[in-house]
Amino acid sequence: MMKTFLILCVAALTVAAAGEEKLTFHTDWKGERIELPPSFAPAMTLKGIEEIRFAPGMFNAKSESFFTYAFVFSVPKTQELTPDLIKQEMLAYYRGLAEGVSKSKGKNIDGGKFTFALEPAKAATETPQKIAASTKVAQYSGELSWIEPFVTAQPQLLHFELQSWTDPATARNYLFVCASPRARGDTDAVWKELHDIRRSFEVTAP
Repeated sequence: MMKTFLILCVAALTVAAAGEEKLTFHTDWKGERIELPPSFAPAMTLKGIEEIRFAPGMFNAKSESFFTYAFVFSVPKTQELTPDLIKQEMLAYYRGLAEGVSKSKGKNIDGGKFTFALEPAKAATETPQKIAASTKVAQYSGELSWIEPFVTAQPQLLHFELQSWTDPATARNYLFVCASPRARGDTDAVWKELHDIRRSFEVTAP
């Protein structure tokens, strides 16, 4: 199933180059770096890069970490990550992903029926430890109602935690996203690992 995802991303695949910041995930979860907007979601307006890390059970419907992953968007500072823009871009991303995967399997999913709810948190928690203490981090919770296209082709409710901030050293905006069908909770093992990955995430300026 991961192969299907990677095939969709081939046209958008990019490699870290000289002059590009380094995005480091301290985890053994496998992943990819792709260009934004990805080829499967041309309706997105953000332009930059996405770094993704998949949980070991990402494409195993029987696993506790099924469809659990973390990713970060890195975009120029001129692209302000407002709540309205985040909601718009997440919907465009998942609509394109579901429609692209289903088409590759000879099926049809109407992404126009998907919904994404976004709510601001009172405070940001479990933020990346390597960013400056003075950095203002905005945190949101989200829920995506969609059709999971890779394994089950069934309705799924995905839970999200999203954090956005600006890094003055790179002059870029970042959106760090944790996603899982498991309900968010500090005592849940899957979410604890997602939080660990987010806390240890690093951005290194070129």
